[in-house]
Amino acid sequence: MTCAECGTRLTTTAKYCSGACRQRAYRRRARDVVPASPRLDTFAGRTTELAELTTLLGRNRIVTVTGPPGVGKSRLVHEVVANRQHVQMVELAGGRRVPDLLADGPRPGLLVLDGCEHVLADCANLIAAHPSLRVLATSHEALHVPGEQVYRLKPLGARDAKRLFVDRAVALDSEFDENASLLDVVCARLDRLPLALELAARLVRVLTLEEIVARLDDRFAVLTTGPRDAPAHHRSLHAAFDRCYELLTEGEKVALHKFALMPGTVEQEMAERLRSRSLLEPDFTMLESVRQFALPGVSVTTSRPQAEPEEAALSWRDERLLRVAAMVAEGLTNKQIADGLHVSLRTVEADVRDLKSVLGVRSRAQIAAWTTQA
Repeated sequence: MTCAECGTRLTTTAKYCSGACRQRAYRRRARDVVPASPRLDTFAGRTTELAELTTLLGRNRIVTVTGPPGVGKSRLVHEVVANRQHVQMVELAGGRRVPDLLADGPRPGLLVLDGCEHVLADCANLIAAHPSLRVLATSHEALHVPGEQVYRLKPLGARDAKRLFVDRAVALDSEFDENASLLDVVCARLDRLPLALELAARLVRVLTLEEIVARLDDRFAVLTTGPRDAPAHHRSLHAAFDRCYELLTEGEKVALHKFALMPGTVEQEMAERLRSRSLLEPDFTMLESVRQFALPGVSVTTSRPQAEPEEAALSWRDERLLRVAAMVAEGLTNKQIADGLHVSLRTVEADVRDLKSVLGVRSRAQIAAWTTQA
């Protein structure tokens, strides 16, 4: 047996002939741990988030970035560590075994664990086994380990969302109109989620903005054209949400579907659990994309929970739209309805549009008149 560094014959089972060779080997391996390469496409906005996350990393040993599917957790983390030395980036969606991550090679200055939600316990155990390890993680929910600082990532601001869509659209179609009137509508309907915006922007090669907007009610069937080299859950909006959905318990799935239909019927404890998994916003409202995913008609990898017999006959129109119609008949504004149902204003606006379409009417007064006759 010979020394792994200098080749000197060894008389023991040690890997190196001396402490000097061990140190040289460590420094050589440390040089091989390189920072993550910056992405080729541009990074839009997030100036505040970059600064805040950089500050948190300087003050905390463990930082976990959480947020709903498609909000841009992975991309933000890549940008934060792009120019750092001695960073080890691990995409856990690729099936890497967490216990084996530090088995060989030097310990990195910063270990980035991207996509921890499927292996939360393993990630927590790894951190517990290496008390001095510095970790930056992304997950739908917190790791719940001592010393962890959780950073909840929000959707893009209106200006940055528009900038991202335009940037990706112009890259595909140099004649794309950057001042198109429907840009704000697209961004708002897609909750300003970066993944949804990027996928929608790729459609400008074959669809006008008007056609894209018209298809957003079926967004999970339309936004499926992500880059081939991206992980599966970044190639379609449905895959991103389905990956989160399959980790829910049966009770949480039932609560998610009930909240999409009738928020007031979900108990506070269960709503808290959905919020901890980033499926509800901090103020207990639901993003339109989450609501659309949870409504009947969207396929999921794991089976949807069976409705109780008395609930099975209640459809979305029977339950949710009838309640919205009744509140319209009371003379409530969309904002008042949104507050009463604990949903976003955009959700109520969509409900009122759906009511007009279902009933074949054009005004709120006609909705109210129909309600009194029903």
